[in-house]
Amino acid sequence: MEFKYITMLAGLLLMAFLLYKELRRPNRTRLTWRILANIVAVGCFVLLIVPIRYETHIKQNPDEIILLTEGTNPDSVAKLKGKKYALPPVDLKNEKATILPDLSYFLKSNPNIRKINIYGYGLSKGDLENLKGYQANFHPSVSPSGIIAVNWPDKLKTSDVLNVQGTYQNTGNQAVKLVLRGLGKSVDSTTIEAGSNKTFSFKTNPKQTGKAVYELITLQKNDTLAKEPVPVQVGDQSPMKVLILASFPDFEYKFLKNWLYENQYPLAFRSQISKNKYASDFLNMDSVNLNQINAGALKKFDILIVDEEELAAISPIERSAVNIAVNNGMGLLIRTTGLKPLTTLSAQSNRFEIPALKGKMLNLILTEDNFRLSPLPVEQGLFLRPSQNEQSVITDVSGKTLLSSNINGYGKILISSISSTYNWILSGEKTDYAAYWSKVLSSAARKRTDIQSVNIIPQFPVVNQRMRIITDLSVAGKSPGLTIDDVQLHPRQNMELPFQWDALYWPQNVGWTNLQVNQAIEQLYIYRKNDWQALKYQQTLNDTHRFIKNLSRNTNKIQLTDTVIIEEVSVWWFFAGFLLAAAFLWYEARILAV
Repeated sequence: MEFKYITMLAGLLLMAFLLYKELRRPNRTRLTWRILANIVAVGCFVLLIVPIRYETHIKQNPDEIILLTEGTNPDSVAKLKGKKYALPPVDLKNEKATILPDLSYFLKSNPNIRKINIYGYGLSKGDLENLKGYQANFHPSVSPSGIIAVNWPDKLKTSDVLNVQGTYQNTGNQAVKLVLRGLGKSVDSTTIEAGSNKTFSFKTNPKQTGKAVYELITLQKNDTLAKEPVPVQVGDQSPMKVLILASFPDFEYKFLKNWLYENQYPLAFRSQISKNKYASDFLNMDSVNLNQINAGALKKFDILIVDEEELAAISPIERSAVNIAVNNGMGLLIRTTGLKPLTTLSAQSNRFEIPALKGKMLNLILTEDNFRLSPLPVEQGLFLRPSQNEQSVITDVSGKTLLSSNINGYGKILISSISSTYNWILSGEKTDYAAYWSKVLSSAARKRTDIQSVNIIPQFPVVNQRMRIITDLSVAGKSPGLTIDDVQLHPRQNMELPFQWDALYWPQNVGWTNLQVNQAIEQLYIYRKNDWQALKYQQTLNDTHRFIKNLSRNTNKIQLTDTVIIEEVSVWWFFAGFLLAAAFLWYEARILAV
């Protein structure tokens, strides 16, 4: 006999016994109410053990499911009818849903499913690829609050500036403070007002070499909302050899020479003191003969910085040697001060003048990095109009170009109309001075081809989650040796790009780890699972929105069918009935019967 029948039989026997006791009771006042209370109490008690179930009929598509992803609000899906599935690690509290360890396997195992309703922040790019050929609707959760975009250079030289840029989305009703902290002190900060999106840009010049982890900290009054790691590697300055030819030693050259020397750049500096007579300085390098500029001397340098007057003053043979050196890969930076070009090398950009406003500051932007420098106290009137083949490297806030770049053979020629960057140092903005010249030198200098390069997917590799290691070798050859955490990996070769190899790995520990590629060592930082959560959620939202928008929808009419769903009456009703009946019987026996 089933348990529910045993329970019901026991309930009937108990009810018969209680009714018998009531009928034999000498005091027969309120007998009818006592009999009803006994029946209600026993009946509700039995129904607490054996719940009542009933069938309901709804019209729905049998090939349609509800898919709950991370960020789903349980209250928003509680009233939805239909079969609900969830991808881990979704927290649904009391909401019932079938957990899907693998979406691809589930869809292949249920070929009748053709439509998917997605709730929450959406799906990863890998899971979205599994939805091709399906109908899909996306019901996104509210956008996350926090840093939703960020970028910084993970490898720096000692003279480079660490620039951390991004966007903070504050969906709360209180302002928050965002602080960049590193090496035990706060470096920079900004305030994000309630209900606003704000871009931020923090900059600092790391003094140490080696590995370091800065932090972006979100504060709300005395509460710390988030701490996001910003790992950085600072290496010694690469031996970029610089040659400066000056028509006269002005302040711009003086400050630049000191900065190059302090940052360990090998530097040769030649300035003209009279006709055919020069003074030369050699810093961080051995002396060379600079009385005659020729191809042999220029081969020793990665970049030549020269003012236009000195470039016009040297002999045609020397200018020809400069042109040949640029064609072979040397960078050339020409400082211009006049409206009319003096040489063919400096004639690539058209120039124009506007009246310089007295006392107006010059606001410069590094175009490629979209990085705004501090105002430069210079009255600027000369600007460049780059040709179609040129690229703007430095502009002002209105978009007018002040430094342009043009490819010439294997090298680059940069034209600059900025005359007095040393004013940054005089006004105490040494970080901006370093950012400017680091960008200019890296844009112009002779490029060195890396023997190999390593790329990690995803952007933030997480402990115990899969990451993909992609390495490009200079030439196609045998399989590279990849070792990480003392584990030997076995990479696979790209059939279309035979010089490219990749391998999969699940990191075991948080923090810095060594990746060995053949004989070279790469430093990788492994993040905690909860690091950069707002950014990951926003990326998932954006990816899902983009995928659904571009998804080719099946316009066939979906036929709704009658589906039977088993519902259950809440046991709280029976619990309340049992308590009321039992309370009445107690009150009647103890109080009213006295």
